[in-house]
Amino acid sequence: MNKALYVHVPFCQHICAYCDFMRCGYQTQLADQWLRSLRQELAQKGCWQAKTIYIGGGTPSALSLDQLRKLLHLLAPYANQVREYTIEANPDSFTKDQIALCRSFGVNRVSLGVQSFHDELLQYMDRPGNRLTTLSCIHALQEAGIKQISVDLIYGLQKQNMTLWEQDLYQACALPIRHLSLYALSIEPHSYFGRAHVKPCDADLESDYYERALTICKENGFEHYEISSFARDQAYSAHNLAYWHYDDFCGVGCGASGKEDHFRYDNTRNLHTYLTQGAQPERIKLSKADEMFETMMMGLRIRWGVDDALFYERFQCSYDDVFHDAIQKHIKQEYLTRNGRFLRTTKKGMLLLHDILVDFL
Repeated sequence: MNKALYVHVPFCQHICAYCDFMRCGYQTQLADQWLRSLRQELAQKGCWQAKTIYIGGGTPSALSLDQLRKLLHLLAPYANQVREYTIEANPDSFTKDQIALCRSFGVNRVSLGVQSFHDELLQYMDRPGNRLTTLSCIHALQEAGIKQISVDLIYGLQKQNMTLWEQDLYQACALPIRHLSLYALSIEPHSYFGRAHVKPCDADLESDYYERALTICKENGFEHYEISSFARDQAYSAHNLAYWHYDDFCGVGCGASGKEDHFRYDNTRNLHTYLTQGAQPERIKLSKADEMFETMMMGLRIRWGVDDALFYERFQCSYDDVFHDAIQKHIKQEYLTRNGRFLRTTKKGMLLLHDILVDFL
């Protein structure tokens, strides 16, 4: 049963230097056509049991006010049981009218792509807006009654240093927000940074940035509940927890992915194909071995870890039956720890999860 619905809006007013997501420049006519195709896909898939809706992108706030209204109207029949309704937005393009519209349709959580509060770093990333537009947007969200605000920040930029990173963290922690997502810069081959052969951050320095973030966030009341995610007052992302718990979810829109009934599917990333032929999802059958590994891969990202009782319920065996050697190896190395039926990563293991998971393959 799909309890999470993800909607991918592929349009951006501006393409940032680091971005390699499925995105394209906004054009009014293309966005109108996309809405018609999305209506058809929603009718075909249906996600009536959704407890969370997440509108991501791309940049959903790149849509015009009328187009955003049409999108929210399309999703309204699926929002009856939703307890968390999130939209991603860029602070520079999320207007007060758009915010009010989202609120009127039940959106109760906003994820802001801030990335940095330093204007020089935003310019380096080729991002529109500045520190003042971000602060103004957060104030407008508060005024509209949207209290669940998440902020994204990036670390590992060439023009960044530890002082700038600390200032970004302290600024974010001082704001009336309840969630932080912190991402190490990844140099993707088809992004501007990739084409310009920008070098990735030194691994040791990246680790230093991450460790400093753990300290500052903890000091300021943010709980580290997932590798890249921090929450105040248990304001966890319910939608993302569905991914980390390896639940089925429905994905709609050009470039969206989903998982259902032991299949993963990826919609076409070609906008022309989506507009003329529909989602054209590529479906991949997941074997039991695939699903057991991916359950561990996703569950070890969160602080609670993997629940062996739920693993047994899903697969009729214990994770010890399948991954005993890998588990014991990394417990001895103090990368994993066992607490009753829960297996989780240690603080040291969080930094090395990719390497740990190699032994689970």
